[in-house]
Amino acid sequence: MALNRIRISRSLLILIIILVLFAGCLTIQPSSQNSTAIQNPNESLNSGSTTHVVAISAGFEHILALKNDGTVDAWCYKGGKIVCDVPSNLSDVSAVAAGAQYSLALKRDGTIVFWGFPDADNQLPTLMNLSKTVNISAISTKVSHALVLKSDGTVIARGSSRLGALDVPDNLTNVIQVSAGGDHSLALKNDGTVVAWGPKSPCNIGPIQCDIYYRGQADVPANLTNVIQVSAGLEHSLALKSDGTVVAWGDDEYGQTNVPANLTNVIAISAGYNHNLALKSDGTVVAWGDNEYGQTNVPANLTNVKSIAGGAGFSVALKNDGTLVEWGLYIPIGKI
Repeated sequence: MALNRIRISRSLLILIIILVLFAGCLTIQPSSQNSTAIQNPNESLNSGSTTHVVAISAGFEHILALKNDGTVDAWCYKGGKIVCDVPSNLSDVSAVAAGAQYSLALKRDGTIVFWGFPDADNQLPTLMNLSKTVNISAISTKVSHALVLKSDGTVIARGSSRLGALDVPDNLTNVIQVSAGGDHSLALKNDGTVVAWGPKSPCNIGPIQCDIYYRGQADVPANLTNVIQVSAGLEHSLALKSDGTVVAWGDDEYGQTNVPANLTNVIAISAGYNHNLALKSDGTVVAWGDNEYGQTNVPANLTNVKSIAGGAGFSVALKNDGTLVEWGLYIPIGKI
């Protein structure tokens, strides 16, 4: 019975986070011309608008795809949401990041473009002003906050968080990659070590908050070294080591920190909200964690994958030929 209460409270928590962050903003808007709506879980995406993809990002209910001409495509569950209304003049993009109900694009000139619903504190849209004062090399987001990696190896955090996800540690330098989680943040340094902030042990955000929010997601395992990539989930974290193995920590309610036995030769990782994806050197994908919507049921014979992205209840793979494959509840199963 206690376990059932925990599951219910945490499911409600996720729903409350989304509703509070974007309350009053859920009016359905028409999609832009370069956005393709997803109507139901059995409908395939339009293959005409999904070729030549070079990078992908998965949000709460949408996918962003960066194309080789610097433009961006977007698809939403059931279509029509403003988060998929890509600005009509958006071009020269070098990276994309999908949040809960918003999207970010980093342009080649170092500017950030935001569209969708702002966070509760209305801080995410201010990212568009950063390029006037700093040189930006990378962006990351998950739910309600974003991390910006500067070219000098320092980090800026913007958005909404009551649990310390915006509290970048003093004197944090030499960072080469960042990853924003649900309410925690990860930074990979050039020496292969990981720095995390957010709910940490000993939990000091109050007994009720600790019971709901603290899952050890920012408690980096002792002696974790030789890391080449990090990825933050909703309440868990992943690290890929140089030997091709994966380390996971934090919430394990859905088995998301139970790395499959003998998982080796991994070259990339992606933490979804409550599940994980690992890309192997042979171009195949391994998935584990929450499978309520089939998001860990990797399609049979999926090969030649070069990039992966986990969202909330769905998974996406980018193949070497620039096409996408997605599976799970929110995104249609099948090959584009």
